[in-house]
Amino acid sequence: MVFGSRERSLSETMNIKKYFLGVIAFIIVGFIIAAVWHFVLFWQVYSDLKIYSIEPIIALGFISFILEGLAFVYVFQLFRRGEKPLLEGLIFGLVVYGIIMGGVGVLAEGAKHYVTSLSTWLLVEGAFYLVTGAVVGSLVGLIYGKSSSHK
Repeated sequence: MVFGSRERSLSETMNIKKYFLGVIAFIIVGFIIAAVWHFVLFWQVYSDLKIYSIEPIIALGFISFILEGLAFVYVFQLFRRGEKPLLEGLIFGLVVYGIIMGGVGVLAEGAKHYVTSLSTWLLVEGAFYLVTGAVVGSLVGLIYGKSSSHK
């Protein structure tokens, strides 16, 4: 079992330095992935889907990553065990960002907005959330590393 309850001190659970380093890493790496994914690799796919009705508002995307990073890292530190940081981060990122956030960002948006191909939207945007979750989750796991009781 990767995640589970175990006793930890408050200082071990809420390490401010690691928290903000994790948040900054989440924001920078996540935003880079999003920019490259949406504006370089798959720009034509998204344009063909007609998902962009106006010019994208980059500032809103950046604010979104700030809020997501603050919440993601906060919740991660509460659930991590600190035994296998890379694996814990990867699983957490896939579940929390890839599935939960992706469910909202892909399914709900696909249900509310017109796209020319729902299957293409689900595939490409779903993959974006899974890839981003795997990368930022792994990174945050590595930043937190093993807990002091597992070193």
